[in-house]
Amino acid sequence: MTSPGEAKYDFTSAAFWFFKCVGRNPGGAFSIALWQIIAYAVIIGALLVFGLPAIQSVLELVAVNDDPDPSEVFAAAGTLLALSPVIVIVSLLVALMAQGAWLRLMTRNEVAGGIPFRLGADEGRLFLVNLCLVAFVIAGYVAAILFFGIIVAVTMGINSAADGALWAALLNGVIWFVAVVGFTVAAFIIAVRFAAGPALTVRQKGFRLFHSFAATKRIVGWLVLTYFVLLLIALVGSMILSIVQQIAVMGGMMGAIAPYWGDLMAGAEPDPEQVREMITGLITSPAAIIALCVMLLAQVIFQIVFEGLWHGVGAYTAVRHDGGDGPFETDLAAPAESVGNAPSEG
Repeated sequence: MTSPGEAKYDFTSAAFWFFKCVGRNPGGAFSIALWQIIAYAVIIGALLVFGLPAIQSVLELVAVNDDPDPSEVFAAAGTLLALSPVIVIVSLLVALMAQGAWLRLMTRNEVAGGIPFRLGADEGRLFLVNLCLVAFVIAGYVAAILFFGIIVAVTMGINSAADGALWAALLNGVIWFVAVVGFTVAAFIIAVRFAAGPALTVRQKGFRLFHSFAATKRIVGWLVLTYFVLLLIALVGSMILSIVQQIAVMGGMMGAIAPYWGDLMAGAEPDPEQVREMITGLITSPAAIIALCVMLLAQVIFQIVFEGLWHGVGAYTAVRHDGGDGPFETDLAAPAESVGNAPSEG
């Protein structure tokens, strides 16, 4: 049973809503993915530019002194440590802008011209939604500590009263099984009920976190199944990605450590100078650089696709709940109007 304006839940559309939206607007999707890859490349490049010299400085310090003073180590890595907060903040901003861009595509079929990333009203509302979700996660951890603390107290009381009887051990096992399964299921259901919050916030251009409860009403079981299937897809994808990365490592990085391979296979522990030379070889080897680029590109592409699929479920749920003025399947074909206008529009 669905509410007026809601279509029947379509498992295939929900699980692969990301691909359906990419198919409707491949140019826009390519633009978002391209700029997301560029943004990540800039961040990783900054880490390499400032991080590798710092690592080399630390290794040179260790090569001279086996037990360097911690203050000297911090001084050697000072530039990287000083820039770390900036890099973290920039990374979070890129993630927020990418989330906003993808959700605009998947809920409103809107992609900004030029660089599709924005820091407008959509991103501001998404920031508040994500902040609330983080707060709920922290509250969940606190609730878990309190809940399982009570379970520990109860089981210890049973053990004390039963004086090690077999029935007490069996009862404690049942209590722990029910507690763990029950808490996990409850936490997953609560998380699913919030699944459409970010997408509704972008689609309706307003803070809509708690509207997700109405959007997910009567379809919680379907959503749980959908997310479970996506987790299986992620598991298979991560295995394939791991194989690709291992091939890249074997093909591109083994040459840099080849001179030391015999000693490593013999179980000899390399000295700090050898470690420094190996890292220097990895930094300067063209094959190693190509391998690193392949690994990072494969990782980013996998991240984009999986996050798109994951957020796509919430986007499908939001669109299903809020069909707009037109038919459900054609509503997303409306022309983009707000993204390219004033920042206050998103």
